[in-house]
Amino acid sequence: MPEAFWSVGCAVFLCAGVFFVLCGVAGVFRFRFVLNRMHCAGMLDTMGIFLILLGLAFAVHSMEFLPKLILILAVLWVGSPIASHLVSRMEYLTDEEAKKQFREEDRT
Repeated sequence: MPEAFWSVGCAVFLCAGVFFVLCGVAGVFRFRFVLNRMHCAGMLDTMGIFLILLGLAFAVHSMEFLPKLILILAVLWVGSPIASHLVSRMEYLTDEEAKKQFREEDRT
């Protein structure tokens, strides 16, 4: 494959990944409620990490580094949702305001 293909693929995926991560950061600052912030950050960082690692795979275009990138992706894809779940559960169990808000939403 021509070198330009690998370079363009790398640039496109890296830029897309950075865009998703920056959207996640903006969402963290935009939303008021903690669980909304965590949902935004958790969803967008997962997609951003995938696209960034895909861009890195295009950058090295070597089969030698591909298993390492897949392992990094697997660890992050497993760890990020678990960490988000634990923090959101802790927020729900310890914050009386969050429990009150959930009860009000259930009535409507």
